[in-house]
Amino acid sequence: MSTASGRPSSRRPGPRRSSSLREPVVLALVGLPVVGALVTLVVVAYLTSWELVTEDVGAVLFGLVFCGWALLPFAAAVVVGVCVHRSWPGAVAVALAGAVVLMALTVWGLWSVLTSQSSTAVLALLFAPFVQSAVVGLTMAVAVVVARLRRRGAPPAA
Repeated sequence: MSTASGRPSSRRPGPRRSSSLREPVVLALVGLPVVGALVTLVVVAYLTSWELVTEDVGAVLFGLVFCGWALLPFAAAVVVGVCVHRSWPGAVAVALAGAVVLMALTVWGLWSVLTSQSSTAVLALLFAPFVQSAVVGLTMAVAVVVARLRRRGAPPAA
């Protein structure tokens, strides 16, 4: 392809697939984990004993590492959602379902911690990222399987 001046154009021929944040699917794939991360941060901040955290550098470092640990599954969910949207568009429904399950699991777990009368309920915040990461990993695996099955079932290109 060339322009009227004879120079080659920088545009690639073929269909253009946009993955901007304006698309509702991408917004949902990114937005649900971001909302889950923000809700988690708010609950962790609410349950934190700030007098103990600000005592010394070690406590501050532990707080930062804990927040990173709590947010890790949500960062992975954003990566999975964007990767599925770009690489396997036929499996976007699986990624959306995984994001909804992650969000529901997060809200249920945090609500259980907040409403519990047990003094050890906060320990659930340490183990929640394991379960959340398992949901994200399972979402990616199912999305890949669904995309491959759909490609295999598709008629050959002419």
